[in-house]
Amino acid sequence: MIVYLVIVPIIAGSVSMIFHRWRMLSISLLFLSLGVCGVFIPFLLGKEFSYALGNWGNLGISIGYDELTLPFLLASLVIIGAVAINSLKKNYSGLFYDLLTLLYGSLNAVYISRDLFNIYVTFELVSIIGFLLIAYRRKSKQIWASLKYMIIASLGFYIYLIAIGLIYYQTGSFSFESLNEIGTFLPALIFIGLSVKSGLFFVSMWLPDAHSGAPTEVSPILSGIMVKVEDYLIIRFLLYDSFYWLSNVYLVIGSISAVIAVIFAMNSKKAKSILAYHTLSQVGFIVAASNIAGAWHGFSHAVFKGLLFMSVGNIYERLGTQDISKWKGKLLKKEYIPLFVGALAISGAPLTSGFVTKGRILDSVPYFSDVLLIAASIGTVMSFSKFIFLGYSRQKSKQSWNVNTAYWILISIIFLHGIIGFNFHHFVESLIVISLGILAYFVFRSSFKPLPRLFERLDNALGIYFVFIGIVLTYLFFLP
Repeated sequence: MIVYLVIVPIIAGSVSMIFHRWRMLSISLLFLSLGVCGVFIPFLLGKEFSYALGNWGNLGISIGYDELTLPFLLASLVIIGAVAINSLKKNYSGLFYDLLTLLYGSLNAVYISRDLFNIYVTFELVSIIGFLLIAYRRKSKQIWASLKYMIIASLGFYIYLIAIGLIYYQTGSFSFESLNEIGTFLPALIFIGLSVKSGLFFVSMWLPDAHSGAPTEVSPILSGIMVKVEDYLIIRFLLYDSFYWLSNVYLVIGSISAVIAVIFAMNSKKAKSILAYHTLSQVGFIVAASNIAGAWHGFSHAVFKGLLFMSVGNIYERLGTQDISKWKGKLLKKEYIPLFVGALAISGAPLTSGFVTKGRILDSVPYFSDVLLIAASIGTVMSFSKFIFLGYSRQKSKQSWNVNTAYWILISIIFLHGIIGFNFHHFVESLIVISLGILAYFVFRSSFKPLPRLFERLDNALGIYFVFIGIVLTYLFFLP
């Protein structure tokens, strides 16, 4: 049963939390959970089903599985597994692995849930664990970043909770099926509530600090899978009649977010900040499509951004600086290779997963969005040229087996996905975009200067969010 995807890691995480002082037990239970779920997932391929647990009718907990669930289940499995492997020789306590195990079960619970209240409960658990992971090292910057994340994210999800309460009052059900008959106002509230956690520019400005300030092993989880939960729900809810009017809203907001975020990324000099802004940009691609192509780009992005954050974090730990201008000539070959592959994938280079999923998104969006997303793709190449042209030192060095294993798991998936899904249709277009991006990088690189981070201040972020609420409700007023 699909419920085992939740039960196994939740029980394992709860047991290991009790015995968290036994680090090896915590690690073993985490990998046991990943292994069991990894064996179970292939049996779901090609299937589609849903059913209710218990005999409570409309109040029952509904769960299900379909093709939209698969990319997100795989993303959580791969990223948490790779992160755990990368962390094995670092000084993480058993508590860290306990949190990863519970997070894995909670994420799976969100993906298989088919009722609105269960989404709220499981998603809040995901958020609390995320808060603890961001602040894990107990550094003041990390604690502040996690508090900012909780304050802004909680505000958004309280609005979601009000919306589902009103949906129950109107329909007598928390079931997703009730979303076909709730008009336009309640979907607007859900849209407002989810947007703050979605990773869209302007309304998710907690993200750059949280992603760039988090520990090396936490940043890939935040960018690769936690931000995708909201995007999964966006895509899921758009399947229902009452949300259909929002598809054009997401198309516009996603396309604009992709472009603006990449401008901030191009002008940033700190490695993890560049990657954090690119999370905002790549989420724009996902949300602009808001379909199965966007879902698979969510998986693709999880893998290559997980590789990038992991390699950048490991380099930062060795060199002690995030300023990439100080990395030139100091990168080791084994550090440069994953950085290079990740940069190729996010740039959409042929034979990588980014090429496959970006191409499918461009095929699924209308012309004006297509133009904006291509512009964002050129900007992405410009931004990651900073990493590609760093080069590496010929100094010989050894790298821990676990770090190598984590890198090559993700690299293998990037190329395997890129080869299996290769389509010559976008080959020439991809080469043109990459060539223009590299050319533009060399022409304009001297003019790159960090942009003001006013949007990321807590007071400004909250102010922007309230303005966003006003704009959405005003737009709703003018709908026919």
